[in-house]
Amino acid sequence: MKAFITLLIVLLFSPLAEAQEPSPLQDVNVDNLEDVTDEFQESFFEALKQKGIENYDRAIVALDKCIALRPQEAILYFEKGKNEAALGNVQETENNYLKALQLKPNQRDIMESLYEVYYARQDFDKAIDLVQNLAKFDIRYKEDLARIYVRKGAFEKALSVLDELDENLGKDAYRNQIREQALALSGGDVKERVLLKEINAEPENEQNYLNLIYVYSEQGNTDKAYAIAQRLLKVNPKADAVHLALYKFHLENGDVQQAFNSLEKVMKSSRVEPKAKHSVLNDFLIYVDRNPEYEPELEQAIALFSSEEQTDVNEELGAYYLKNKDTAKALSYYEAAYKKDASDINILRNLILLQLQASQFDKAAALSEEALMLYPAQALFYLGYGVAQNGLGNTKEAADYLEMGLDYIIDNPKMQADFYSELARAYDKLGNATKAADYRKRLTNLTQ
Repeated sequence: MKAFITLLIVLLFSPLAEAQEPSPLQDVNVDNLEDVTDEFQESFFEALKQKGIENYDRAIVALDKCIALRPQEAILYFEKGKNEAALGNVQETENNYLKALQLKPNQRDIMESLYEVYYARQDFDKAIDLVQNLAKFDIRYKEDLARIYVRKGAFEKALSVLDELDENLGKDAYRNQIREQALALSGGDVKERVLLKEINAEPENEQNYLNLIYVYSEQGNTDKAYAIAQRLLKVNPKADAVHLALYKFHLENGDVQQAFNSLEKVMKSSRVEPKAKHSVLNDFLIYVDRNPEYEPELEQAIALFSSEEQTDVNEELGAYYLKNKDTAKALSYYEAAYKKDASDINILRNLILLQLQASQFDKAAALSEEALMLYPAQALFYLGYGVAQNGLGNTKEAADYLEMGLDYIIDNPKMQADFYSELARAYDKLGNATKAADYRKRLTNLTQ
């Protein structure tokens, strides 16, 4: 029974099931056999009965008796093959189907069953011959042929078969999926040939140019990518998406003004996805990080992106300027980011630290208190509040919050040291020399 269920699953999810619905295999009828003896008829019906109740071994014994009496009947070998398949005896299944096909060549139901055997064990060379013959009954079997070619790595043969099917049957989503798989697995050379062919056939189709530019970019062949981009612009000067490639080409060649011109076209385009625009902006951010003289252009790009997409990028700019130690600009961008999202933990963390660095203790204390309402287990916000209150001279308030915050420090010696330092400072101002000394001792022990 287990073997039968396994085979049934294979049949249900086989390529034949996906490509078309084959006609059900014809049930065996003894009346179709001429001049049968009583012995033959008895054995034959016994075989059918045993198969029906899933006693496949006994069905095979009965069929062997029939074969001994009438060895030239294809249906007997076909039936025996089905019983062997139900038992999971793959080689015996193949042998019987082949014998049936030898006695009755080009019989579709036999060929379909044999094809299932070859596909299930991935014997693609044998499967190809069979599916080519099956395609004479139904051209859609060639979809299976294309899938087999993909499995064998014969990608151009697969694409050729798919083109033939599209020409005869029209384009189809299932075949497009096979084509995409073939192109994805084939590597750049095949994609290049296919896309060049498609560009020549449909010179107005912008997507083919963009796909080929992507292929060349993946190969690192920027000169070819640039040439195809220029070719597209001749066909369609308003093809904004091509500037996604031209922007990178100019940037890599150090032609920042041309890169910025392309970036501007990308940002202003309604046809370019926001995600792609964001990617371009990140590239430019990385470039300006290494070439800070282009910060004015970066800010123009940010303004363009924000106005066109209504998307907030202040946090990214804040992080950029924080990394480059321009704390004044970082602070202004984090303040703008906070106005857009007052609950983002990273924005809160960085804004509080920047306010403390700028000695904006009132703002830092208020924001730390607000952050603790949202994240009461975040040690950093206790530290921020404590430092701010120390800065404001509210040392008792500072000490209380700092000691509460100690409970939330987990595996962070640097933060622990900051807490001890601020607590020692607070208790010094409170005149509690014992506690101040205790926290200094802890700090010393921690840093040794």
